[in-house]
Amino acid sequence: MRKFKWILLVAGVAWAQRSAVAPPPFLGTKTPYTAPDAGYTAVPAGYRPVFVNYVGRHGARFLTKAGADTGALRVLDLAAGERGLTPLGQRVRAVVKRLCAIEKGKYENITLLGAAEQKAIGQRMFSRCAGAFQGRGIDVAVTYKIRTKQSADAFLPGLSGYRGETHFTRLADSQEAVLRFYDLSPAYLKYKKGPVVKKGMDSIDNDPRTAAVAAAVGARVFTPGFLAGRTPAVALAFSNDLYDLYSVQFSLPGEVRAGGFAADSVDLSPVFSREDLSWEDFQSGAADFLEKGPGRDPLGIQVKIAAPLLADFIQTADAAVAGRGRDAVLRFTHAEAISPFASLLGIPEASVPAASIGHYQDHWRAEKIIPLSANIQWIVYQNGEGTLVKILLNEREVRLPIGGGPYYPWKELRAYCMGRLKLVQAGLQEDMIAWLKRLK
Repeated sequence: MRKFKWILLVAGVAWAQRSAVAPPPFLGTKTPYTAPDAGYTAVPAGYRPVFVNYVGRHGARFLTKAGADTGALRVLDLAAGERGLTPLGQRVRAVVKRLCAIEKGKYENITLLGAAEQKAIGQRMFSRCAGAFQGRGIDVAVTYKIRTKQSADAFLPGLSGYRGETHFTRLADSQEAVLRFYDLSPAYLKYKKGPVVKKGMDSIDNDPRTAAVAAAVGARVFTPGFLAGRTPAVALAFSNDLYDLYSVQFSLPGEVRAGGFAADSVDLSPVFSREDLSWEDFQSGAADFLEKGPGRDPLGIQVKIAAPLLADFIQTADAAVAGRGRDAVLRFTHAEAISPFASLLGIPEASVPAASIGHYQDHWRAEKIIPLSANIQWIVYQNGEGTLVKILLNEREVRLPIGGGPYYPWKELRAYCMGRLKLVQAGLQEDMIAWLKRLK
């Protein structure tokens, strides 16, 4: 039986890899990862890669906890008992039951597609930067959440044939200033519940489009008689839960196939119009933009908190440049770390604030910055005399606001990054846990 399960897992991963197509729009942070289709600027003559500095979000996953699935099914079951489902509603109930069965017991885990995403990123890294992998070892850091360890375990086989040692680190959440800094700053936790976020989200909650989408979804699924006995809040919660399930379905192709289900048997798209999905995505992304992105201030506390990760990147790059480093440092974390780090670095598409929350998508899109398996890479190149560094966001070349690029002299890039740390009043040798606790 165990052998059969292993064969099924391998087959599911292979199927997920073959099925990697561009995901549909309006999935926000639940957008499956797609490899870039553009080429890279040629490496300057004489330079070769010597080190890879990497931080990545976990791969495509199941829901992080029961809630959207069980909440939606509870309302659908109630309606079924009162004969309050439309024909479409009856089909939706069957889909949600199926998704609940697929999700059960797997919350927080990455999916087969998530594993395939991670392995493929590792393969492309190894192919691009083969010269860096000389057997000096790889440091791997994960958080206490299981999906980051699973992502690391899926990523490493992509470095096929690597002969060096792999050193794993996993700190307790209370000590993880580099990968879960957002949990350790009292001021940031207060910010998330404070007036900036609340005012922005209240304006969206009170926008007529929010109620209109909930009403439209409810009218497609439930009969008028059932809806008549419910408050608008019930319809709103249901539409949001259903959108979460709609979004996560695209992370489950391997599990759907392994369960013997047809791909369209978990399709919730008939419930939503394109306009509905656009607004649901807008609502979800607004919270991410305010809490994890540039928000109203590109150097606000929601960005400052990434200083420990930037300091770690500088220190590990310093060691590599001096010839004391590993072949690579690989960190596996969450969207809450990737987005602030991208903003603190000043990556243009990740660091433009919005005076009005209604216009945040003019410059910032969650699916471009923090899709599933999102990552930032610093690739260090040397020619025996000089050192250059190229930065990738989701494997796409980044040009920072310092001119030139995408290959930056290390001294120039280091000075820029040290300046970014200075702007948020952080030092390279800080006790970062203490710094996060006193951060304002």
